[in-house]
Amino acid sequence: MQAPTAHSAQSGHDQIVRWRLFFNIGLRVLGIGLLASGIVTWIAANWDGLGKFERIAGVQLLLVAVVAVALVQAWRGQPRSGHTPGVPDLARSGRQGVPVFAGALFLACVVTGGLLALLGQTYQTGADPWTLFGWWALLAIPWLLVARSWFVIVLWLVVLNTANILLLGTQVLISPQRYTPMGYAWVVAAINAGLLAGAERLRSHYSDPYRVVPRLLVLIILIALFCTLAASVESLFDDGPNQAMLLQAVLVGVVVSGGFYLYHRVRPDFFILSQLAVFTVLYAGTYVLIASWLFAESIELSVALAFVVALGGMLGCVSWLRKVYQSQADAPGQPAPSDSSAALPAAVTDTATNTAKAESAVTPAQSSPLLFLFSFGFIFLLGLALIVVLEIPLAGAAGAALVAGLLAYFAAGGKGRVSGVTLMLVGLLLLAFEVFNGTYIDYADRALPVLGLIAGLLLLYHMHQIPWFQFLCAVAALVLFAILWPQYSPGLAFDHADTGLSGYRHDADWQSFVSELAPVYIVLATVILIGLPQAWLRRYKMLAWSLLCVPLGAYVIDMSGLPYSGNHSAHDGQNMLAMVLSKWRLPTRFPMVYLCNLVFALLPVGGAWLSARRSRVCAVDQAVVVLVLLALGVLWGDLPGVQLGLLLCLLGYELRYRSMLVVGVVSIIAFLARFYFQLHFLLLDKAYFLIAQGAVLLVLALLWYQLRPVAVIGGRPADHHGASDPISDTPAGRDGSRLPAHDTLSAPETRSGRGWPRVPVLVSIVAGLVAVLAVANVDILQKEAIIRDGTRFVVALRPVDPRSLMQGDYMTLNFASQGGDDGNLFSDYSHRYVELKPDAQGVYHFTRTLPQMAPPAQPGNVVVRYRRQLDERVLFVTDAYFFPEGQGEHYARARYGEFRVNQDGVALLTGLLDEKQNRL
Repeated sequence: MQAPTAHSAQSGHDQIVRWRLFFNIGLRVLGIGLLASGIVTWIAANWDGLGKFERIAGVQLLLVAVVAVALVQAWRGQPRSGHTPGVPDLARSGRQGVPVFAGALFLACVVTGGLLALLGQTYQTGADPWTLFGWWALLAIPWLLVARSWFVIVLWLVVLNTANILLLGTQVLISPQRYTPMGYAWVVAAINAGLLAGAERLRSHYSDPYRVVPRLLVLIILIALFCTLAASVESLFDDGPNQAMLLQAVLVGVVVSGGFYLYHRVRPDFFILSQLAVFTVLYAGTYVLIASWLFAESIELSVALAFVVALGGMLGCVSWLRKVYQSQADAPGQPAPSDSSAALPAAVTDTATNTAKAESAVTPAQSSPLLFLFSFGFIFLLGLALIVVLEIPLAGAAGAALVAGLLAYFAAGGKGRVSGVTLMLVGLLLLAFEVFNGTYIDYADRALPVLGLIAGLLLLYHMHQIPWFQFLCAVAALVLFAILWPQYSPGLAFDHADTGLSGYRHDADWQSFVSELAPVYIVLATVILIGLPQAWLRRYKMLAWSLLCVPLGAYVIDMSGLPYSGNHSAHDGQNMLAMVLSKWRLPTRFPMVYLCNLVFALLPVGGAWLSARRSRVCAVDQAVVVLVLLALGVLWGDLPGVQLGLLLCLLGYELRYRSMLVVGVVSIIAFLARFYFQLHFLLLDKAYFLIAQGAVLLVLALLWYQLRPVAVIGGRPADHHGASDPISDTPAGRDGSRLPAHDTLSAPETRSGRGWPRVPVLVSIVAGLVAVLAVANVDILQKEAIIRDGTRFVVALRPVDPRSLMQGDYMTLNFASQGGDDGNLFSDYSHRYVELKPDAQGVYHFTRTLPQMAPPAQPGNVVVRYRRQLDERVLFVTDAYFFPEGQGEHYARARYGEFRVNQDGVALLTGLLDEKQNRL
């Protein structure tokens, strides 16, 4: 009778370990993310309070400090690949664990990119050139090799692909005489295919428990292949596109077929098979649409054929995936190939046995919702286009779809029910278009028809329990109700003079939804996911997902509406922290806005507290997490995207929904990126705001890690054998003694096993640092030599004022001269140098281009190297001039650019001049 008790006790202890591990890692990840975002924002601010050498030295010292932390962590212990007695192997993922220093190396990679961006900003080498990202990817390789973590690899892949795209855009390697998007897309696809082969070959050498790296690479390849259709669009204006289009289709078919074979036979991956199936449907339908238009020149026939092909492709893919799923599920010793209900990082997963049992009854429609969501959306749009081009009344088409759906649902069997409810959903969506379009039926009051549509969609939701179908029904119903809501809103959340932390005004209807209805949606979703029993949760899980996704999408649109030329000093003279805290002052003029902020601030706190209570975590640990989330809620309450992301992460952990955790992390990243582009607050203020939060979170995580290890559960210290004090709440073993309470967070690292030897790891980390510092400082010396010894010349320019992703505010420069207006001057693609001649005012003009560096034709002339962009525009030296934030009006008076060029034709933009050639 003691064995079940011991197992239950051990399970309770494991639950506490999982909870502690998740929240400690969560604090670290969020702290690193905020700190990295703050560093990038600080660099972009281009603060003129420090000289250029002081700024560069400061970033280099920061890089040294971050790498020093990684060195200390690497010296103290090896990667977590060993197994601690007494604790389940919670931190294992595949054959390799995540090294303890991987987070520090990730931050070091970000700081490296910031350092390179700072050099480009300081020496005016251009906005986001391919060389910045190319050197960034190259210099990060030593750290990539030793970090062996999927998040470092993902960062490197993003940087590398950005460098590839920008490189192709400058046409350095490929110099065609015309715009060739298909060739560039194939180059990107080929590079990522090689990386995919390497990732699969070396999969045992890095930690990627959920195969993020290969799935991301497959996604990039498929996007690149889909972009090859741009060549087909271009073929609309060519005389003989047939052979090129046919060859393109054959090549794409070969690549996709190889992917199907690889991930079905060699490396089974049901998620990637679903990606390939979605691509097949979208590509086939789009290709047939373009090809049929080229041959038949009939838009009606083209849309009809595309509709039939896409529908047939989806049905074929569904049938094939069902067979694949069944064969993999029936294979001995193989878990069900589903990803929809898997839990979170390896530290919080359920056992493989329980997972396999829980997912054994899952169907392909449940395990692969992406195929159905994307395919249904694409086919519906094609069908809607067909109805429009054939001039069929929407009401008539909707009625026909509803009647056919009812007949199929009640007359046929199980398979017919799927078709029936899908047709009824199509009919209701077409009716929604008709209600708001009003082409054939003029509804004076749309409230009653919209309420009828909502009731019909909710009825459909209960008629067939397939996740993708229920999700679409719920989203459509919630969107319709959101459109209807302003008619019944009390209007307490809107004021023409009110601007929140998001920094821009809303119209009344939009504000009423964002501040009144969206919080209600989110609260209802939280109650459904946490409060309902398991049987009810299975039925209403997709409704909860929809209640979360609709507000999330609204906030994305809300932030995307930000104008890029707003007033930088709307709150000039006020501290950003003071502005944030002022939103919580009472009394307030707008109780609904205040209540909305309060909901977003407290929901993550309540979710964390409830999770801690269910896991029976001690009061001290509960207090740490609750206070941290409460502080974040106070700071970010008026920017709900961040708080909603935190809530999704907490719900994903508590319910073991990996997809919900992923959406939460992505939403936080997206909203932080949008926060960077909000011009309502100065970049420098935002940098301090982010850096302070990130540093505090990292310090708290470290202190929590050191002072509250899991071996001290309930506040009682463990003895030298690891057993806790008998009166503590640590679970008991079979013999009545307390179980050892080791923690994967604080367990000593092993010096043997599969981890890499210590010395090579340390050498690789140091080598990466030395390489970064060497490249940066050599570049500084070269640029300073050009500024000191180069020949001065002046060229006329035309500026525009945008904002760069990592380098701050700048003016896009388009250099103009009398010679430059001649379209034939730069017609020779083999030439890479241009000679300039001064006029009487000392302004230089383009005279001729040269294939290679040569002495100028006349004394006083200069020869400068130039590049060519993807759109065939000439890039002369640089395309941007960076300046401190808020000084755009000052530099808008620029009329000339001042340059220095060395004997090799390498030039630098050293300043901007006004119309009298005075330096600004």
